[in-house]
Amino acid sequence: MNKKPGLFLAVSLLAGIILATGFGIHLGGSKAIHLRAGINPGNVLYVCPVSDTMFDALSKSFSILSQQVYLLFAFAFIVLLFSWGWALYQNLLKDKFSADVYKNPWSLTKMFFWAMVAITIIMTTPNYFRKVHVHFKGHTYDYVLCENNSANAKAVNERAVTFR
Repeated sequence: MNKKPGLFLAVSLLAGIILATGFGIHLGGSKAIHLRAGINPGNVLYVCPVSDTMFDALSKSFSILSQQVYLLFAFAFIVLLFSWGWALYQNLLKDKFSADVYKNPWSLTKMFFWAMVAITIIMTTPNYFRKVHVHFKGHTYDYVLCENNSANAKAVNERAVTFR
């Protein structure tokens, strides 16, 4: 009955993640930080120390080669456009539609798309989007935004936090 079990699994996992996030379900973490009396919770951001993982090191090594990766993607995109153009030209010459000539361009398009998604994910880690600078007593420290129940979380005044 189900012809695409991988797609069904991906959609089910995505729906589960959205629901868990929407209802505040956590799979771990410690107790939440309690703020002192008189501190407005609306003026507080929670930050955690940046932990360099293997994924971050891999991302940094790929980001060094970002210009070459963009050049490679541009070349692959141009080849892809020529492939689609050649398939269209073959159909125009025959003056009838033949779906067979579009099989290679379509498979190249799928490979190009998923390669681009994978490389983009590798080049930009979640810490890339969560990293903030905290200004405290004349010094600037790098942290990542986190939840109030994350391990090693600290409450910081929102005015001391800047993004990029």
